[in-house]
Amino acid sequence: MNLYARLLIALCMGLFKSRRHHLESSSAWFRVWPHDLDLFGHMNNGRYLQIMDVARADWMLRTGVAGVIQRYRLAPVLGGGMTSFRHPLRLFQRYQVRTRLVHWDSRWFYFEHVFVTASGRRLAIGVSRAALRAQGKWADTQRIAESVDPTATSPVAPAYLSGWLGADQDISRLERADWCDPLAQDAGEAKTVAQVTP
Repeated sequence: MNLYARLLIALCMGLFKSRRHHLESSSAWFRVWPHDLDLFGHMNNGRYLQIMDVARADWMLRTGVAGVIQRYRLAPVLGGGMTSFRHPLRLFQRYQVRTRLVHWDSRWFYFEHVFVTASGRRLAIGVSRAALRAQGKWADTQRIAESVDPTATSPVAPAYLSGWLGADQDISRLERADWCDPLAQDAGEAKTVAQVTP
């Protein structure tokens, strides 16, 4: 089952699920299909990120955020993610993803995704951040939250979130300043050697 089919099913099922408060977790069930597997017989690591996309869509629908997105013609944008794997998912195994909003700042909403078995065993934990844009501008997260709940205030950011954001900033600085093309660097070194060699 591809991503779009999963997304369509999740959205259709979400129409019949109970409404959730925006700070409550939303759960969605999935199953591992043959095309989800890697060469080692368990669910591909990249598939977890796609499932998190579907789980966020389910959360948005059940919390009323999807209605706000439609009303203001906003476009969701994913800003990054991190996943910690504990146990593998096998072929045809059924699992649940519990998604909750843990924090928001002036631009980003931060989510936690917990993958569990039917018995409640934790398989993986993911963190992601997403924003909303309209007409080339970032939507104000507090305004979006208040459109769902006029009394909405952001929870205090979990400690692990600060660590992740710090690492993300370090990577961003690396991309802007320190990153270089290894091939170009090797060519430059070779040219320098040729110039100083008698």
